[in-house]
Amino acid sequence: MENWDDLRIFLAVARSGSITAGAQKLGLDQSTVSRKLQAFEERLGLNLFMGTAKRNTLSPSGQTIFEGAARLEKEVEEINQNIAGFDEHQGGTVHIVTTDILSNHLLMSVTSEFLQEYPDINLRIRTQEIDDKRLPGDLALYATNNPREELFGRKLATATFASYAARDYVESLQGRTDEMVWLNWDDGSATPSWPKLAPEIPDKMCRLRIDSVAILLEAVRFGIGATILPCFIGEQDPNLVRLTPGQTVSSRDIWLLMHQDLRRVPRIRTFINFFVQRIKQRKGIIESG
Repeated sequence: MENWDDLRIFLAVARSGSITAGAQKLGLDQSTVSRKLQAFEERLGLNLFMGTAKRNTLSPSGQTIFEGAARLEKEVEEINQNIAGFDEHQGGTVHIVTTDILSNHLLMSVTSEFLQEYPDINLRIRTQEIDDKRLPGDLALYATNNPREELFGRKLATATFASYAARDYVESLQGRTDEMVWLNWDDGSATPSWPKLAPEIPDKMCRLRIDSVAILLEAVRFGIGATILPCFIGEQDPNLVRLTPGQTVSSRDIWLLMHQDLRRVPRIRTFINFFVQRIKQRKGIIESG
């Protein structure tokens, strides 16, 4: 294979289901990905996809190449991890993947202090879901009650969730809580998923669904309606009010995950120790009852 980028682009499109989604995942222009993928097929003399212009279905030859490329990708990643493990120098970059909500409200709260205290260590933060096959970074900060078994991890806290709305919005209802509009997480299902955490909310009151917790938070701040949020967000926002004081509707563990081979790399160990200590200081608000 002359160019690893050919396989990298092919894998991204195959996993994402379309050229558009693959380009977004790679941070490249759609036309660039389309052109490179077409050139790759021409050099191979094969059609890797079939069916639609979106190239969302692998051909038999495409499936064979996909399986081989995925194995090669994993081997390259393991080599890079082993190389990193031999690096005794503390400086360098720590690559962290997380969600927008954990980045905005937990990670960013300690980033400035870390960068000042450790001038030789840089951080690179990306927001994305953990791939089923690999960890796309040195560390992953995620909220999950079922972390992947093959990853080494530190459970930082158990985040509680409760229902919140903008203070002005609640006051505007003047006690007519049966008229409250509910905003919910959109997981792609036919019916809202978050009302299951609070069974007293009728489905018909769930008027808006959004696939981003960060956008849900902004919608609540705009006074569009109420939703369920992590308490470490709701309790610290002076413009929000908890609808059921002292009651929570759900909880989820917050994990800092990594490949076991990387936990002794000096710069990664330094960040882990720093971040764990800072989260301990905020554990009370994260686990608000």
